[in-house]
Amino acid sequence: MTMADPDIIQVQRTRNQTLGAILNALLSRFPVQSSGTVTWPAASSVTVADANVTADSRIFLQATNASAGTLVAGATSPYISARSAGVSFTVTTASGGAAAGTETMNYLIVNLT
Repeated sequence: MTMADPDIIQVQRTRNQTLGAILNALLSRFPVQSSGTVTWPAASSVTVADANVTADSRIFLQATNASAGTLVAGATSPYISARSAGVSFTVTTASGGAAAGTETMNYLIVNLT
């Protein structure tokens, strides 16, 4: 059994509307407040200025180059060490060792409501 072209188009439209509704529901529950990229200096921490940070922000980091991947995989694995509401957040290496200075990461800030 095959569908006629107009039936396939309608199925696609319905699927797109359904996926859009699901996405809107997720975004209303878990709104992304901000995102960006940070390049680490040759230091054990980096402060990222972003006015969307709150005391309860969930901040997610993603390595975007090989040196950042190495940083994340080792004893120097970065973590969010401080948040200053409305100002910034700080990322620090777990071991306190300095990054090479070439690591780049994406970040995503989600403020739960």
